[in-house]
Amino acid sequence: MVELAKLTGRVLATAKAIWVGGSPFNAITAMWPTNDEGKYVIQSEGIRVAFTNYGAAVTNLWVNDTNGQELDIVLGLDHADQYLESKLNPYLNGMIGRYNGYLSGASYEADGMVHKLKANAHDGTATHNGGAKGWGRRAWALPNHQDNTISFVMFDRSWNGFPGLYVGCVTHTVTPYRWDIGIGVTPLLMPGGPLNLGQQVFWNLDGLKTVNGSSTVLDHTLHLPLSGMRFDLDEQGIPTGNILSNRKGKEHDFWSVPKRLGDDDAVDEDTVYDETFMLSHRHSDFVSKRENPAAILSSPHSGISVELYTDQDALHVHTWNDKNAGPLSLKQSQGEGEVPRHGGISLEQSEWPDSVNHPEWMHRKTLWGSLDTYSAHIGYKFKVASKGDS
Repeated sequence: MVELAKLTGRVLATAKAIWVGGSPFNAITAMWPTNDEGKYVIQSEGIRVAFTNYGAAVTNLWVNDTNGQELDIVLGLDHADQYLESKLNPYLNGMIGRYNGYLSGASYEADGMVHKLKANAHDGTATHNGGAKGWGRRAWALPNHQDNTISFVMFDRSWNGFPGLYVGCVTHTVTPYRWDIGIGVTPLLMPGGPLNLGQQVFWNLDGLKTVNGSSTVLDHTLHLPLSGMRFDLDEQGIPTGNILSNRKGKEHDFWSVPKRLGDDDAVDEDTVYDETFMLSHRHSDFVSKRENPAAILSSPHSGISVELYTDQDALHVHTWNDKNAGPLSLKQSQGEGEVPRHGGISLEQSEWPDSVNHPEWMHRKTLWGSLDTYSAHIGYKFKVASKGDS
């Protein structure tokens, strides 16, 4: 009877989707089963990941720690319906688009024309993460959901002042101890639209468990072996156009050796870490981007480490800011209470930030016309130290 009720519910949801939305993808989305929390789950050996189609957000990610205990190591919300009402980042752990980060002036120029966008930051002077109703605040269609893979599709019809029709697809696939994300976007109808995507994930490799009196990530170590440079930002977080050196042994040096986050002078009880680093890929060597990690985050307590691989060329690193974001309750899988300041860290990939408004970066392309297709790859490899290893 329970299975019959679920099937009946999905059929009714499908009929409603066709009646209201008119999209075959909406109908297919309604047919895919969710778990009791309204989430879609994929899994492979050593890894299990849950999603919601709201913002195509990652809601849970489970791996076993060094003691064999399963931990949920990302921030998130308990039930998928909560994402519909959430105001967090823009949906906590969601896809960020059409444009990741800030667009200064809430505008950009293309083909001699200035395009004005809907502003949602800095008193109406900037557009942030695609606007108030960007891709992270939309319901994505779900054309595919298998045991170890899931796809989300988005049709952007000139939202937030961005021109044209853009069709975006993101596919998540898990294999043993690995999670890969493939992103593809096809611009239609109007050329010259800016595009810069990112998948946000806030990590806490201890699963928010209290260790030595703290449940923050300040004991995590971070290594950014490709990031000898960073972008100079003004007081509002918008790039000035200057590129700064991360001198060896100084506060922004995460490239020479792994560094404990709490040892950085820029991080304390009152200040969150918030920097955007360059990723110095060898552009002629596609293989190197798949084999050389851009970031390695590790916890000495859980023994879990995650290596980040990407073909994108910037990495926004920031710790959780409970004051700006507002209170966030721990998920039931993580205990009771609220996520503290520095309770998570995001390693958010993108192309160079606000580059559409920096013509001095001539080789940086974030304008995509109707003859172009955009693609990006993100990969995470998980490792767990054997019990007793240092």
